[in-house]
Amino acid sequence: MTKIKISIFGWLYLVIVLDWYTKEIVGYSLNTQSKTEDWLEALNIAVNKRFPKGIKEQATMSLNLISDNGCQPTSLKYKKECAQLNINQIFTRWSNQKGNADTERVIRRIKENLIWPNDRENHFDFADALARLIEDYNNDFPHQALKYMTPSQFNKSFNKELVLS
Repeated sequence: MTKIKISIFGWLYLVIVLDWYTKEIVGYSLNTQSKTEDWLEALNIAVNKRFPKGIKEQATMSLNLISDNGCQPTSLKYKKECAQLNINQIFTRWSNQKGNADTERVIRRIKENLIWPNDRENHFDFADALARLIEDYNNDFPHQALKYMTPSQFNKSFNKELVLS
């Protein structure tokens, strides 16, 4: 989660769910508050995108969700939802800056490309620009760690390998 200042409007809170293996942003939530429900919205979008036929039927390996120790991911409601979805929660230590490094790097990329160089006047403009940036990031941004494939290309090749094996 990160905070974003919109000059006239105020603060927005962005929660992203990143697939660390494919580097794809699979879910996000952008709201004026940062409540457990906002985190659950991002999680549910990610789960529905990754597992359209249901997580319990499609998940072939254990799923881990790595987050910090904030009040939203440690809330009883969030923990209960993760348990019902068979998602193992892993919490980073407050003193370990590398514990959530992949997600923090994506948030930094969003800030570098969307927030810092642009002063948005309203949250609608920012929300539209964010949706475009995430679409571009997932489909047009090759990663060295993915053998210079984009996250969606890598995800398709990974899923193809699972089906063939």
